[in-house]
Amino acid sequence: MEYVGEHLLPGQLGRLFVSLAFVGAVVAAIAYYFFIQNKQNSFKKLARVSFLVHVGSVFGIVLTLFYLLLSHYFEYDYVWKHSSMELPFKYVFSAFWEGQEGSFILWLFWHAVLGTILMFTAKKWEAPAMIVFALVQAFLASMILGIYPFGLKIGSSPFVLMRNVPENIGLPWTEVSDYLLRFPGFMDGTGLNPLLQNYWMTIHPPTLFLGFASTLVPFAFAMAALFNKEYKGWVKPAIPWAYFSVLILGVGILMGGAWAYEALSFGGFWAWDPVENSSLVPWIVMVGAAHLLLIVKNRKTGLTSAFFMTLLSFLLILYSTFLTRSGVLGDSSVHAFVDLGLSGQLLIYLLFFIVIAFGMFFYRYKGIPKSKKDDELSSREFWMFIGSLVLLIAAFQIIFSTSIPVINQLIGPEGLVPMMSDKMAPPLDAIDHYNSFQVPFSIVIALLIAFGQFLNYRHTSAKKFWKNISLSILVGAGITALFATAYDFWQEPLYLILLFTGIFATVSNIDYWLRIGRGNMSIGGASIAHVGFAMILIGSLISNAKKEVISETNVFLSEDLPSNENALLELADTVKLGQYMAIWNGMRDEDNKQFYDVTYYDTQADGSLKETFALEPFLQMSDQMGPTPNPSTKHYWNKDIYTHVTYSSYLEPRTDDGYSGEVEAEFNRGDTVIYEQHFIVMDSLQVNAAMNEETGEMAFLKLTAKMRIINVLGETYEVAPEYILDGNMLSHEDVYMEQQGFKIRFSDVNTENNKIKITLWTKVPEDEKPFIVMKAIVFPLINLLWAGCILMAFGTGIAIWQRVKREK
Repeated sequence: MEYVGEHLLPGQLGRLFVSLAFVGAVVAAIAYYFFIQNKQNSFKKLARVSFLVHVGSVFGIVLTLFYLLLSHYFEYDYVWKHSSMELPFKYVFSAFWEGQEGSFILWLFWHAVLGTILMFTAKKWEAPAMIVFALVQAFLASMILGIYPFGLKIGSSPFVLMRNVPENIGLPWTEVSDYLLRFPGFMDGTGLNPLLQNYWMTIHPPTLFLGFASTLVPFAFAMAALFNKEYKGWVKPAIPWAYFSVLILGVGILMGGAWAYEALSFGGFWAWDPVENSSLVPWIVMVGAAHLLLIVKNRKTGLTSAFFMTLLSFLLILYSTFLTRSGVLGDSSVHAFVDLGLSGQLLIYLLFFIVIAFGMFFYRYKGIPKSKKDDELSSREFWMFIGSLVLLIAAFQIIFSTSIPVINQLIGPEGLVPMMSDKMAPPLDAIDHYNSFQVPFSIVIALLIAFGQFLNYRHTSAKKFWKNISLSILVGAGITALFATAYDFWQEPLYLILLFTGIFATVSNIDYWLRIGRGNMSIGGASIAHVGFAMILIGSLISNAKKEVISETNVFLSEDLPSNENALLELADTVKLGQYMAIWNGMRDEDNKQFYDVTYYDTQADGSLKETFALEPFLQMSDQMGPTPNPSTKHYWNKDIYTHVTYSSYLEPRTDDGYSGEVEAEFNRGDTVIYEQHFIVMDSLQVNAAMNEETGEMAFLKLTAKMRIINVLGETYEVAPEYILDGNMLSHEDVYMEQQGFKIRFSDVNTENNKIKITLWTKVPEDEKPFIVMKAIVFPLINLLWAGCILMAFGTGIAIWQRVKREK
């Protein structure tokens, strides 16, 4: 059948580019292998050309998918699911990588860019390192192939037509040649998830995926070294890439926190969600690996550990990919992708590189040079190693708790460990669970970065060490006392210790850079990055441990809206929120958003109110997710006032005659339903029908439901709502009970269970005011966190730049 209106050429080009990308990566890997074996330049040329074909194909995939999205070709399943005619142009990027296929393409794109750079800069490491790159790219390209050899699904294509999606094949509309014109559902897409319609989501995913991709470069160098048995030479070229990975992946994670703080309504920037954890853990391990690489470069010790953690960082990226895309986290994370049927393929991808990487590592283990003597306790390298070990343990705790859903699938009668039947329960309060472990780890790390730079490699004089660091200890203790008093930390020993170590780390690294390093930027990168990390710890601690919910009400709202965290604001009424008086001025609709204008006032000495600021939290209205709360925040230098609407009376649909609170119930004869403290009893159903004598079809049907309404006093009222079908015209004879304020409609007949559907509404009192329920939280000193993020990124960038300059 020839279908009308379909644009087939872009999709065919897209699938061609995917096939070329897959083949190009495979051929490049094979050609590089033969070059290593035979040392013939013809194989190297073939490998380079094949990889460049792969790179060009990846760019073709990206451009083709963008073209489909921008052209609104909704006959393609990916376009229909992730965009719409109303989607602003600036969010087309978010639509591109909202789905699994798009995010795989983004990952492919960054690997292609980094692989091209590596191919022309790796020199003697090119061939073995590029084999790793090409193999990774071949696996990633297979994820978007979308082919079914022998009935086996390999990949999920973003270029598949909706009529060719397996669940749609055989549906009646697929047999209609002009389905795009005849069915309105194909004239527009379902749209982008409203939570992703935020500017952070146009920059956070590409930054995060560049971070994911960057971990492959040190991994490839490490694998090349193991393959060639050149165990030391890889460290020097890998160090800048390792710190680049620390920088970019860290910035990507922090961007995600900023997006969560600005766009999500859980009240904060980090919730220890499994998807958040799965990106954090590889970064933690890469930080440890990068520091171990520095030890190897400066002291020629710790090489085995550097190999292990460098390999592990990339493998954790793959494991995180499996966690978030296999569907295993579907019940424990709102951010995880749904399973596209690729879980088996993802598992093969993960296991392949685990076996290859750790198989090679343990096979070459004896040949890796070991340190001939132990490091001294007073040496910098010893404590850097301890810090890396602590980071590894912290990462293990996070990934273990995150992996509980995976563990539960492995144990039990149907799992790989059938003798174990007791499944592990996930933590009831994730934030408390993770904090109980991670706070002590953070204390140790903060302490290590506080005194680490005052240590020398090999040996440090105790007298000189204490002389250099004593000023920082005294200043840090004094500042800690001020903060502990201001924010009442004296009764919380663990938090007090974390506060001190964070402040101590900040002061000592500033002191080291300015006093000992004399402000020299060539050594300032590490100090600035450490200051940034310490400020993140301080800002996270104070803003979360001392946050104050200032919204509360004395009225019971609902079980889902605790009154000690939510304030009820009626239109134009004044409500006290902490030190402020707040007035909700009204709601306004703009572009499928309901904005709620709330003005805050301070009480003056004479009792008058002075306007201080105004906020506009809004609800994003979406057919996909319903009303989605979006916060509005007032930023001060020392605090944020964060608000979002948790409920609004405007969400209650009202009929034209002034009724709301629509409720549906199904009845059979003799059934009883309780509604608004009344019993509603179905007694009988009367049928009045007339047939068309000429056609023999039903011309008229009237169904009358005989019902009784009984109140708590035993008073009974008889009602008879009617369902009328006159030809093709459907109408209802509603019953209005003025005294009770009820409206009753016989709305439908459920032919599957032979029950009738009754819809009930309640009269809205004429004097009832519109209202909203709002949550407001004060986050003290949260700007320390954001300033720390900037400093950590800036310092790491300086360190990378200085190292590259020194290498040149």
